[in-house]
Amino acid sequence: MIGSVNNPGFTQMAAPATSGSAGSGHSRFEVDARALGKPLPAAQPINSRFANGADRHFDGQNLYGGMTKVGNPFVSSDDHLLATDLKNNLPLLDAFKKEGRLTQSSLQEIAKEEPSSSKVSERTIMLAREILNRPRLNDAITAKGGEITHESLTSASDSQIGNTNPNTQSADPFHGKTNAQVVQAFKGKFNDWRDKSQDNDILFGLEKHRYVRRETIIEISKDPNVTDAKGEVVRDPRTGFPLKKYSEDEVYLAKNLVGRPGLLDSLDSYKANGYNIFGSRNDDGWLKNYSIDRWLENDKKERG
Repeated sequence: MIGSVNNPGFTQMAAPATSGSAGSGHSRFEVDARALGKPLPAAQPINSRFANGADRHFDGQNLYGGMTKVGNPFVSSDDHLLATDLKNNLPLLDAFKKEGRLTQSSLQEIAKEEPSSSKVSERTIMLAREILNRPRLNDAITAKGGEITHESLTSASDSQIGNTNPNTQSADPFHGKTNAQVVQAFKGKFNDWRDKSQDNDILFGLEKHRYVRRETIIEISKDPNVTDAKGEVVRDPRTGFPLKKYSEDEVYLAKNLVGRPGLLDSLDSYKANGYNIFGSRNDDGWLKNYSIDRWLENDKKERG
């Protein structure tokens, strides 16, 4: 049976009630048909709109005891706007720098300021509080060594997509996650996605080297259908939907690995493979299980 999801002035068909794994594939709508990296429209009471038709923002952080206070003007702003605003405020934040460097600790100090006695405006305090509430944005604005710089803020302003506030609805479960959290999720899927023909056990099986082809991740990100021996799409007999080779979460994970600027490349670079001349090669089209751990360690060091 097909249900429907209704919002004011908006109706879309919902996934079948039997959505999930069916046989050797997954019966569901295509991931590409959903809002990747963008908030979904939240259900709003009909009387919650302003006179101009705009929606009020529901401040879930305050209701559930989170960081952001009622009235924070930045809760509904996209990440790139927050990065741009902080960049424009950099000359005003010298008092919070440590040895001339603006860091996450600096933002935390600003966020704790009381507007009545602060060296910065209440608006800047609210900006810092909302930035700290978004892990992915924090990740993007922080350069190597844990410093927040004009260059890192410019990069975040140009590359960040959507609003990654934790209470923003998104079809993409990784939308608000940091790169490290996405890579950690990839680590959990490594054995499922690996090319078993490349398995290599060394030191009498004490070290198990496993490999995932980069092209496999790119293929998963395209949400491919299950096909038969003739290349025809296999459909779920219950719903008529094409069977998908991978789960929805797997597709979103792959899309984040592929779509985030530089992330997939970094998993096949010195950051992951190290500098040993006898070690793994960079840019050889293969991601290695032992290199993922090195990437996570190096990323933590880079973030200070």
